[in-house]
Amino acid sequence: MKNLKTNISIFAILFVFTTVFTGCNGDDDEVVTPEEENEEELITTVELSFTEGGNTSVFRFADPDGDGGNAPTENDTVRLKANTNYTLAVRFLDESDANDVEDITEEVKQEDDEHLVCYSVQGGTTVTITDKDGNGMDLGLTADVATDLSESGHFTMSLKHQPGVKDGSCEAGETDVEVRFALEVE
Repeated sequence: MKNLKTNISIFAILFVFTTVFTGCNGDDDEVVTPEEENEEELITTVELSFTEGGNTSVFRFADPDGDGGNAPTENDTVRLKANTNYTLAVRFLDESDANDVEDITEEVKQEDDEHLVCYSVQGGTTVTITDKDGNGMDLGLTADVATDLSESGHFTMSLKHQPGVKDGSCEAGETDVEVRFALEVE
């Protein structure tokens, strides 16, 4: 009888250890981290560089603390010559930390199939996007700009974030940044 009790005790201990060790093999308890969504970058500054011949004019909008909070510190008026063709390059920056300025334009280039830069201009000035994403759709980091007669109005630029919905239109997706510059064509 004593051997039977000893055998049952040993069996019970082995059963408990087997259950514990096979139940904790790590596979079932492994923490699965969901794929991280693309974190939206802070864009504090937009630079528009208009080049005609060998001359380049840069116009800036800067709001170092981002949307809300303090008012923008820069919002240049875009001044262009009438009846002139320009090439345009746009740049997006995070200047919230003056010691560590980040060029967000590089991320837009890397994720070109998820972004579109849109332009809206009053009057006779036209903007034609000249760069494409990896799928052959407009990107908008570069463009040709043709001015007409003298005019005053607005030059609006917006960066759209369009993951999975990019179709070439400015209606899809969310707006990462939008800036309205005063425009003077003389």
